[in-house]
Order: sequence, then structure tokens, then C-alpha cells
Amino acid sequence: MKTSNSENKIKNIVFDLGNTLVYFDYCYFFDGLSLLEKKGNARKLKKYFTEENFDLKIGSAKLTIKDAFKIIKKKFNLRTGYSDFYYLYCDIFWENTQMKNFLENKLLNSKYRLFMLSNIDASHINYIDNNFPYVKHIKKRILSYKVKAVKPDKKIYRHLLEKYKLIPEETLFIDDLKANILSAKTHGLNTIHYNSHKKFLKEIKSITGIK
Repeated sequence: MKTSNSENKIKNIVFDLGNTLVYFDYCYFFDGLSLLEKKGNARKLKKYFTEENFDLKIGSAKLTIKDAFKIIKKKFNLRTGYSDFYYLYCDIFWENTQMKNFLENKLLNSKYRLFMLSNIDASHINYIDNNFPYVKHIKKRILSYKVKAVKPDKKIYRHLLEKYKLIPEETLFIDDLKANILSAKTHGLNTIHYNSHKKFLKEIKSITGIK
């Protein structure tokens, strides 16, 4: 986190999405799918999904959800159909009420320009926009599946800065993953590692003066 002399500099605030603006946990997908299968095993499914980096492959458009379904169906001999698989894959998010209130009460009518930088695929962003309308307030977005790069890859940060002509010293980036924060710092961005809303409020006040 950079704090020195930054209060009057910050003009742009860039939010991560998952576990920042909304919460998510893929375990809802693993557990839900396992419940539909007579011999389902959420632990094995999670291990395979994680080891094969399905989330990053789908998020960078290297793999479609339908392709992932076919691979997982074959691997685990799934009886579940694609529509149920798709629904469970999407239904893993819930509202971050504290961040929703902060966004709506402190930022929407402020001087700051708001942006989103997220590792995400089309199905997830559509689900989120439909179920959590407050997220739609942030219209300037860099989404990994569109640029075919995922954080912490430097390419996605360069795309953000170049597309919106952002000056790093005037930009604050908020993300829940340390690796993404470290990568943002290499581009000169001010950062907040979001792992506690109380700590976040203290840090953003220190950086911007927002109370």
C-alpha cells in the first residue's frame, strides 16, 4: 500500500470482482455437482478442477464451459446434464454487503472514476450482473476472457492502463489476492490488499481521505 502524498493524486479506483465486490466459493459448485451424482466426490472434483486450472483456462478463453463440462463428464463419468452443470458452475456467488454499501454511498457520486479488472468468463459476469445489480454501476471493465489474459499476468494490467489512459500514480487497485497486488505494484499502481473490510476502510481513508 502506498500512502505518502497520494490523497490528492488518486483519480481512478480499480476493483477486482471475485471476493472483493462479490464473494464466491467454487466449493458450492463441487458440492452441488457431487450431490447430483450417486458416487460424487467433491474433494476429488475440487482437486482435479484446481490442478487443471479450469478457472484460469475458462477465464482466459482458452477453454469454454462446454468444453470443460465434456472433459469433467468423461473424467468422472458424470450423469448430470450440461444445463445443471452450467447452473451449478454459475451459482457460487453472494453479495458483499459491506462493499455494496461503500460503493453506493461513498463512490458513485464522488470525483473518482471507477473501473473493474477481473479474472472472469462470460457466464459468470452475466450471472453477477443479473443477480447483483450494484456491480453494474462499474461500467469501465477489463475482463480476462475478453483480453485472453489473467491476473497476475502483466499483459492485463498494461491493457487496463493503455485502454483507459490511466496514470499509475493516480490509480488505486483493490484485490483480494497478494500475487495480483504485487503485479499491480510493478506497474506503479497504488494498492490495497482486500482481506478485511475494516482494514480496507482504514487503508482507503489513508490513501484517499474517503471516510
